[in-house]
Amino acid sequence: MIGAAQNGPLVTLWGTRGSIATPGSDTAHYGGNTACVEVCYREKRIILDAGTGIRELGKQIPQTDGHNEFHLFLSHTHWDHIQGFPFFLPAYNPANTIHFYGSHNKEAKLEKILTGQMHQSYFPVQMQDLPAQMYFHELTDQPLIIGDLQIQAQEQVYHPGGSLRFRVSAGKATVVYASDVEIDGICEAAPNTPEARQFAAYCRFIANADLLIADAQYTREDYATRKGWGHSSFETVIETATRAGVKHLAMFHHDPDNTDNIINEFEQYYASTAPDIAVFWAREGTTIPLA
Repeated sequence: MIGAAQNGPLVTLWGTRGSIATPGSDTAHYGGNTACVEVCYREKRIILDAGTGIRELGKQIPQTDGHNEFHLFLSHTHWDHIQGFPFFLPAYNPANTIHFYGSHNKEAKLEKILTGQMHQSYFPVQMQDLPAQMYFHELTDQPLIIGDLQIQAQEQVYHPGGSLRFRVSAGKATVVYASDVEIDGICEAAPNTPEARQFAAYCRFIANADLLIADAQYTREDYATRKGWGHSSFETVIETATRAGVKHLAMFHHDPDNTDNIINEFEQYYASTAPDIAVFWAREGTTIPLA
């Protein structure tokens, strides 16, 4: 499924780090840029989150005079998921159109939040000065169709301020992006409780995905001192994804304190102890072809 040449979707990881960007020689292999994932299929492109990784994505897109349309889905508006947008080169081309998609379940409108981070106190160019045409959309439970891509969004309440997860269908392949959610606290909830229902919804959403890009910031030992922070442990994610029939699991949103050497140890250990699922740690700059 992964790695062969075919006409299925291409998933590129432009930013894989969680919480804060971590440049440096100790993080060069897995990457120091914060969350950004691109899914391309049959001339259409969607972008999942606008962390610092979106800057490099923008640099790779030809800056021609022709019209380009971009669809940017934001899981939530914490800084590490939006801070790269002011550096996204296509926003500075008047021929381009950018569609933003986010949760309707916010105290402030998405446009207001993104405009706020570009206030002149923080950034020299204001949102209203960007020449690209911009449109803002609030997502519902109904699937959204963009070309041959179908995108389903679902609210995640177990993260401070909430977040969205996305299920992207492209032909016969399915990609799920479920960053910034804490499933450890709900995976063993008593039946018929709100927690149990939320966990069941998570499991149904990721079920049988060809690729799951999952929040997995902590070891179970680390998680014990970080309960309520809104992130999950490796062990719980692997166990849950395996039961849900996920084929390939990309561990995502790396802890900023985890160096390449530390992540290498995680990958080697869990790849050998999780035989029923293909698990790997997401690496910035990697393109994953799906059948």
